[in-house]
Formats: sequence, C-alpha cells, structure tokens
Amino acid sequence: MSLLIILLISGSTYSQNTQYDRLTFQRDSLFASQLSNQIDSLFYAGQYDSCMLIIDKAIIFFDKLGLTRYKIDALTRRGSIYRINGKFSNAMADFGDVLEYYQRTGNTKGEASTLNHIGAIYRLRGDYPTALDYYFKALANYQKINYLPGISSVLNNIGVVHLYQKIYDKALEYYNKSLSIEETLKSDEGIGTSYLNIGEVYRKKGDLQKAVDYYLRALVYANRTNDLDGIGTIYNELAGINIENGSTDDVLKYLKLAYNTFLSTNSPQRLAECLINFGKYYQAIGNINQAIKHYSQALELADKNKLLEIQSNAHCQLSTLFDKQGNTVLAYSHFKKYIETRDSLFNEDNTRKSIQAEFFYKFERQQEEHRIAEAKKEAEYAERLRREKVVKISLITIISLGTILIGFILFYLNKIKLKNEELKFHQKEILEKNEELQQQQEEILAQRDEIERKNVILEQSQQIIADKNERMISSIEYARTIQNALLPKPEKFSELFSDYFVIYQPKDIVSGDFYWISSDERYSYAAVMDCTGHGVPGAFMSMIGNTLLNMIVIEWGVNQPSKVLEALNEQLREALKQKEVGNIVLAGIDIAFVTIDKHERKIYFSGAARPMLIIQNGEMQLVKGSIRSTGGFQPANTKPFEDVCFDLLSPTNIYLFSDGYSDQFSIDKKKFGLQRFTELIYQSHSKPMAAQRDLLIQMMENHLHGADQLDDICVMGLRLA
Repeated sequence: MSLLIILLISGSTYSQNTQYDRLTFQRDSLFASQLSNQIDSLFYAGQYDSCMLIIDKAIIFFDKLGLTRYKIDALTRRGSIYRINGKFSNAMADFGDVLEYYQRTGNTKGEASTLNHIGAIYRLRGDYPTALDYYFKALANYQKINYLPGISSVLNNIGVVHLYQKIYDKALEYYNKSLSIEETLKSDEGIGTSYLNIGEVYRKKGDLQKAVDYYLRALVYANRTNDLDGIGTIYNELAGINIENGSTDDVLKYLKLAYNTFLSTNSPQRLAECLINFGKYYQAIGNINQAIKHYSQALELADKNKLLEIQSNAHCQLSTLFDKQGNTVLAYSHFKKYIETRDSLFNEDNTRKSIQAEFFYKFERQQEEHRIAEAKKEAEYAERLRREKVVKISLITIISLGTILIGFILFYLNKIKLKNEELKFHQKEILEKNEELQQQQEEILAQRDEIERKNVILEQSQQIIADKNERMISSIEYARTIQNALLPKPEKFSELFSDYFVIYQPKDIVSGDFYWISSDERYSYAAVMDCTGHGVPGAFMSMIGNTLLNMIVIEWGVNQPSKVLEALNEQLREALKQKEVGNIVLAGIDIAFVTIDKHERKIYFSGAARPMLIIQNGEMQLVKGSIRSTGGFQPANTKPFEDVCFDLLSPTNIYLFSDGYSDQFSIDKKKFGLQRFTELIYQSHSKPMAAQRDLLIQMMENHLHGADQLDDICVMGLRLA
C-alpha cells in the first residue's frame, strides 16, 4: 500500500513537470518495475481488493511513461481478477486489449496466454464450443514455440470443458497428457492440479475409490504449494464422496474447512459448489429445510455470477425436495428451469461445435506439417539442381581444356559422356516413378487416416445421441411421476362411489387425457378431460386443466356443470393468451363433467365435445354434450354450455370417456367405433366395475392385435347407490 501512496504523489509531480529529463525517467522506470512486482505479489497472495486499488492507478502511471509492457501485465492481472469475481464483461474488455497488443507485436507466447484466459471466461459462462475454439488456438501457438508449461495448461483446460460436457474419456485423455508434461517439468503445482482433475473425472464416472486416491495425492501437493483453491476443492470433493457413500460422520468437518477456505479466496463458483454439498449433506440426514436453504443460497450465487452448471444442479435438487414436501408448484417451477439450464449446457449444437473445434485444430496442424514437408522437398530439389549444374560446368571446363591436349581421347570421353547422360536419364525416370509411387502411398494413407477419424467422430456422435435420448426419456419419466401424483387416489374413489373403474393408458410416457374427482358436504364431482395433443404437449395441457378445475370447483365453489365449463373456457383462454391478436395457440380441452347432488339426489351433466353414458333400470342413454370445446378458437355467436339433469336412482351407472378408446385402429385399419364401445358397456354394465374394466382392456388388446396405440385412452366408470 506504501507504493500506492508514492504512486499518487509521483503522478501529481509528473503532471507539474513539463520537462521530463533522463534522470527523472530512470527513477520513475525503476519505481514502475517495483510497482509491477508488488501487483504480482498481491495477485498471487490472493489479495485481490488491494491489488485492484494499485492496478487502476498504476495503469495511468504506466501510460504516462509509455511503459506499454508494464501496462499490459497490469491489464492481464486485472482481467484475471474480474474473471475470478465473475465480472466477465470487464474481463473480456481487458483481455481484448491485451490480445490486440500481442498480435500486433508478434508475441506468440503472450497471444497464447491471453487466448487461454479468454477461453476460461467462455467456459465459466457455459459457452463450451467458443471456449474450445480459443483453447485450441492457444494450444497451436504454444506448440509453435514448444512452450511446455503453456501446452500443459491448455490441455488441462480442454479436459475441463470435456468434463463439464460429460465426455469423461476425452477429459481423462487431456488430463493425462497434461500430467505427463507436468511430471517432466517436475512442477508440484501442476502435478497437484492434474491429480485433482483426474479425481473429479473418476468421481463423475462413479469410480469413487479411484477418485479418493487421486484427491489424496492432490492434497499432498496442494499443501506443499499452499494452493488454497486446490485445498478447498479437495475437501469439498471428499465431502461429496462421503455423502454418496452414505458415510456422513466427517462430512460437516470437510465442508466447513472447504467453505472457510473459499471465503478467503473470494471465489463465487467455489462457494456455490460448496453450498450444493451442504444441501446434499442435510438432505442425506433428513433435514429438508436446511437442505433447501443451502441449495437456494447456491442458486442465488449461481444466478448472480451466471454459473449455468450450478444453476442446473440447484434447480434439480430443489425440484426433488419440493416434490417430496408435496409443493408441486415449486417442484414443477424448478424442474422447468433445470431442464432449460441443462439443455443449454448439453444441447446437441454445443456438442457438435465442440467436436468441430477439435477437428479444425487437428486439420490445421496437419496442414502445417504438410507445408513444412513440401518446403523441405523443394529445398532438396533445388540443392540437387545446383549440384548437377556445378557438375555440368566442371565437366565442360575439363573437356574444353582437354581438347587442346588430348584430341584422340575426346572421342572416347564423348562416348562415355553420352552413356552417362543416358544412365542419368533412366535414373531420373526411376526417381520420378518412385516419387509418384510414394506420393500415391501417402495419399492412400491420408485417406485411411481420414476414414478412421470420421469413424471415431461417428462413434462419438452416436454415443452423444444415445446419452441425449436417455436424458430425454428420464426427464419425461420424471414428468410422468409428477403427473401421476396429481391423479385421484383409489381411496378417494372408494369414499365417494359404490363401485368404480378407471382405464388410463397414455399413448406415450405422459398423457394428454386426464381424470378428476372431488367432493364437498353436498356434492360429488367427476370429470374426464381430453386435451389437444398427446405426449409432453398434452401432458402440459392436462396439468393446466387439473389446476383450473381445482381453482373453479374447490376454491371458487362453482358446482353447476355448465358454469364450471364456462369458467374453464375463460380461464384456459386467459392462461394461454388466446384472446390476444395474432396468438396461434389453438389448444383446447374436451371435457365431460358430472355433479351429483347427494341432498336432492340429482345428477347434473354438461359436456364440451364429450358425451356421457348413463344406465338406469336397464336402459342406456348416450347424453351428448355441446359441440364446442373449452379454450382454442371460439366463434362470436357461440352457444352457452347447457346442463342435463337426471334423478339419482339405485343403481345408476355413469361412464365418462375420451375419444381415445373408440378411435383406435386395428392392424387392418378398422376403427373400434363408438357404437361398438357403447354396446360393450351395456352388455357388461351389471357386472362389478373391475370385471367391466378387464373386459374393456381385453377387447382393446384383441382389436389392436399388435397395432400401435394411436391416442391416449381414458375411461371412467362410476356406480352410484
């Protein structure tokens, strides 16, 4: 800090002296060197706030003296501190100035180092293809000058990107290359970093024993070099492994050591990673509230510093915990955000661009090697021509001198010369043939290598597609769990109705059909909904419909079926913004809704494009609903929904259903049909509801006979006493 005070005094003195003599310049240059050394000392000691105070003033001082090299070093330190503190825009501005300077001055090593810094910023932002592009450019520059520490650093960073993209074998490949160089250099810091990273890969792959082994090796080197970030990271990773093994005895001790270490280094990313493990620890011991607290703190840090991977992890964990607590709204909200952040990290375009960046780097390396080989061939050819020219000139000189002395021998020398030239001609032809064959062989080998490389890329692409498909199915299956949790429980059916059955068969993993029941002191309610589409879009619509029914019937107390459908239509159009001009979302919900008045012993029905079957005293009636649906396009002169009333006789069977059962086609393209469905219901209506359900399922299996199910199926049968 004393240098900062001197700097401020020196700056004011400089501004007052317009005559800047050589002695003053030498004095200030010496001071500038000391100032640059102090900046480096504070930076490597992790005292970033003090370092930034000096840097901001020092840059102005260096500019006045025209000491560009010191200014560039200060900008590099400031850019690194901005990157560590998550101020990526500021960091990019500083490194952009530094990169322009090194490129203009032809400093290959400085350019490579700056490209490596910029790649790290894009990696922290989650832009992995751009990060790899900068890393491979840095690697090419370091390899030009054979600077081993730089090569090792970039190889390690490329491994980090592959680790974050879950390409673990590639990550191991680059980490081991980096480790080999660090062992050659005998760098304790580099060896420790490589062991730490390799341990992280084995942990991600599930080989926890190998992970612990490498973490403990890394801890030895981290303590030896006083690497606070490495020490904190190792304790955090060891805590995570113990949590996964179910051994929580030492976890809290490790986490507190890691957290305090990261506080001293002021690293938002490391603190967020540590808070994630705190959450996992409290989750493991059953303290859900503490787990939610720590996951939320980690998410806050990740949002503030744009740490996509930690955002994705925190949303995933919070979704699981809120689901366990029965808070489906928050669980669903966090699950959506988890899918968004996860897809932005691991989408197919990112993976393709990452592979493409590595391919371009290898291609440029091959082109460079080819240019060197061609230049060498041209040099050898020129040398051969020069030698042949010298030989010819010498031969002509000797012949010219010999002509005067030995004319008789000239005849024989001339014949020998002709023979030699003939032999040279044949020799040249042979050499040209050999070169042509060698060139063809090299082309064949190059084609073979290209085919092998493309096969490797194809295999990697197939693996990536398989992994993405697995993650997609996993996400949809999790969505099915959430959707099934919203369906009424069998105990609720048994409480409200004498007997019942439900057939619920989604076409895909999740369904666009939905069934719903509820009750209060006077009324019981039942409904079957058929939402636009099936699969994931239909599932979203069904969850919206379920939420709106709960709001309209349970919260608002609307019990008249026609009024329920009118309210559902209005709320659905409002939720999907279908009243706005230009909105093209025409999705809607077909619904059959029944209210049972237990006091007046009446049954009220209203349908939106769905009917109801009712059987009383052995007579069956198909009660058609309105032709309009709820939601979607609604003409201006739309007719209101109407109620149909029946006396509640004993016994009374009612059946609510989507169009999925009757619209299924057999393998020979024959539709099951509504008439056949209603006849089947009538023939079996006197049997127990469970037997009716089994009969309907068996008849549909016989009808399909191997054909694919074309739509979601939902049928609800209720027997009223």
